[in-house]
Amino acid sequence: MIGILKVVLIIGLLLFLIRKKWDLGLVLFLGAALTEILFRLDVRAFGGDVFRASTAGDTLSLVGIFWLVIYLGNFMGKKEHFRIMIDALKRLVPDARLILALPPAFIGLLPVFAGAMLSAPIIEEAGKRWRLKPAWKTFLNYWFRHIWEYSWPLYANLIIAAAVLKIPILRISLHQLPFTFLAAGVGLFVLFRSVRALPRESREGRKRAAAVRLLYSLWPILLVIVLIFALRLKMLLALGLTALATQVLSRMSLKERGGLMLKSLDWKSGILIVSVMVFKQVLGTSGALEAVGRAVSPQGAGAYVLLFAAPFIIAWLTGVNQAFVGISFPMLLPIFGEANPDMMLVVFAYVSGFCGILLSPAHLCLVTTIEYFKSSFNDVYRILLAPVAAVWSAALLMLIIFKFIL
Repeated sequence: MIGILKVVLIIGLLLFLIRKKWDLGLVLFLGAALTEILFRLDVRAFGGDVFRASTAGDTLSLVGIFWLVIYLGNFMGKKEHFRIMIDALKRLVPDARLILALPPAFIGLLPVFAGAMLSAPIIEEAGKRWRLKPAWKTFLNYWFRHIWEYSWPLYANLIIAAAVLKIPILRISLHQLPFTFLAAGVGLFVLFRSVRALPRESREGRKRAAAVRLLYSLWPILLVIVLIFALRLKMLLALGLTALATQVLSRMSLKERGGLMLKSLDWKSGILIVSVMVFKQVLGTSGALEAVGRAVSPQGAGAYVLLFAAPFIIAWLTGVNQAFVGISFPMLLPIFGEANPDMMLVVFAYVSGFCGILLSPAHLCLVTTIEYFKSSFNDVYRILLAPVAAVWSAALLMLIIFKFIL
């Protein structure tokens, strides 16, 4: 119980400082320091955690990936790829409002770190037609970017889950596929209910030409997909080669090229990524996450509470998909069933964790899109809470029906 109270205190501090509009990178670092104080009181160990997390290959790779994603977004914006995409979509989609959903959903097929930043400029451009408020642009970009993470087998969190459970990833993907459709449906319901329809524009002109223009506007993203999925390159290398291709194939002056690259080296975002990784490291090594697991008995009714609480709290605290799966799923194996996991329990735990991810103030996609659109957590949460609750309620209803009724 004392461990849980300590975790609650850490959560309270994070929420308080975020509400006071402190820089999130600083907030997470202070949260890591408080975790260390409350659970270990070992300054030397804390320094070691900070050093290891900051210099880890994964952390440096994530920083590189994030900056390259920003670069591709800046490049596509400067070369008017997003304007071309929107113009092509106007001729291809039956309702103009779908332009606010399709680009982030398409880009969501690419499991790239902070991928929401790729579609953010598109939503910024498209949103001008409706004069959308920043919170709405943030929600639409963020929500449709993440509809695939329940079932798309190329996401690392699903790969880790399959490895932990020792089952084929296709089995998890198929069981969780309905939640991708549900998330898309919920998002479209909110979109069509909240954004007014525009008069149908003339769709004269050949659709084939519009489709070609759409493909042209997306060529950097399509190249990344080919390099990663067809040629099996690491994401950092694929993004680097794509960035190089944009430099080679595009006509820009040296000044433009240099300015584009310097603009993409966002030091503040780099610090934020490092802070997230430090926070995640300290949570794991200090024993804070184990305290959450020990607080609820893994037997009887407590097991169902743990199925929700463990992945949700870990996800909410870290904002990292791999963290909630990699930390909570091994802990939940006795409940899932080690020899033949109960997929209803797995799906409920996964959806609970991903709902925590969607609501986490440490989730980089949420943080960076809020910063990009100059919105606020409070305004975005007012829109986001109901769709997240709808998805989680569906998972709870599924659990009740399959475990207690059928």
